[in-house]
Amino acid sequence: MTKLSRMTLPTLALAAALAAGCGGDPNPPNSPQLYQNNVLAEVGDMYNTHFVQHKKPPQGLKDLSPFADTLPTGLGAARRGEVVVLWGVDPVDPAGSDAAGEEILAYLKEAPESGGGVLTRNLKVKSMTADEFKAAPKAAGKVEEPAKAGKSGKAG
Repeated sequence: MTKLSRMTLPTLALAAALAAGCGGDPNPPNSPQLYQNNVLAEVGDMYNTHFVQHKKPPQGLKDLSPFADTLPTGLGAARRGEVVVLWGVDPVDPAGSDAAGEEILAYLKEAPESGGGVLTRNLKVKSMTADEFKAAPKAAGKVEEPAKAGKSGKAG
């Protein structure tokens, strides 16, 4: 091999590797979609963990305050009203086939008007258009206004 070809092969391999990454991740690491999915997933994790630990669903934001250190993004979004949660509803086993699992348990505040992410009772995160959201079944929980819930601090 000549000196030129020894240098060219690694350069071509590097270029090919970089070009392969140009396909575009549908949810790049800092995308709003990824953030919103993570927020809803965290809300689902907190909701379900509370349910498992206490044998009843959380009734409001105060019930999730113990998660302030471990899942601060989801809790903060719920406290700020970025996520609307339908409180007091049992989650449904994600492995089950119960139709109630498709009911919306939480959603991004803009979902009813412009579409967005939702969390279903079977703890799955998905995106819906505004029309899909309007047609989708909602869990029979109560909505707690973040201002009325108070901005309780970390549980201690």
